[in-house]
Amino acid sequence: MFDFGLSYTHMLVLGLIAFMVIGKNDMPVVLRKFGQFMAKVRSMSREFQGHVDIAMKDAGVASLKNDLQGLKSNIDGAVSIPAMQTGQAASTSSHKTVEFEKLFSSHAGETIVAGKPVEVDQAPKA
Repeated sequence: MFDFGLSYTHMLVLGLIAFMVIGKNDMPVVLRKFGQFMAKVRSMSREFQGHVDIAMKDAGVASLKNDLQGLKSNIDGAVSIPAMQTGQAASTSSHKTVEFEKLFSSHAGETIVAGKPVEVDQAPKA
């Protein structure tokens, strides 16, 4: 809830200091005003989010997302057709995935050339 870098002990210390500074008679009034302020901030936040949602709906963001997903599926289909015509297996994408993992999922810091790990000498520090 609170992402100000304050732990519960920090908030307790701040509360005790506020209690000593404000006093026991005025503390309920201050807390009530703070609660009303937070409620107003939350309602303004909800109203703003509602306006953003309406603006996105009016701008057609959902239809744009659907169009991009359709385009992606069309591209995937167009890529798989030439692979089938050349006699390759339908699992071309899985073959590409295996190749990608072989090249890029090796141990961090290793240098790979032509799919094989290669040791690189460290340059002497000046």
